[in-house]
Amino acid sequence: MDQDYLEDSFDAEIDLTPLMDVVFLLLVFFILAATFSQPVLQVTLPAARTAERIDDDPARLVLAMDETGRLHHRGDVIEMEALPALLAAHPEGPVELRVDGAASFEAFVGVMDPLRAAGRSDVLLTTRPE
Repeated sequence: MDQDYLEDSFDAEIDLTPLMDVVFLLLVFFILAATFSQPVLQVTLPAARTAERIDDDPARLVLAMDETGRLHHRGDVIEMEALPALLAAHPEGPVELRVDGAASFEAFVGVMDPLRAAGRSDVLLTTRPE
């Protein structure tokens, strides 16, 4: 009879609540880390004496041009034919254009022309302060 009593008293369950808390905290950490990560495409911005710091705006459409003149949006290369559809999908907020200092002026004009054709006059050119 003592043996049955011992088996019943040692019937233990593993509490998974602390494990779930750790998993939840790791999930929150990775979500926040992805939110605050650096942009995928690093461009060498030209310097300007009149450069001003502006607040981040989630409605802003950010486009980046690398030194070869290719246009990028959120790490993906955007073909010039797809630019009008991208602009139509983001009608609210300004367009921020980050152009590498080594990019050609012809590539810059090639992006500005569809922006103006779409009626977008709210284009912000990103530079770095001198």
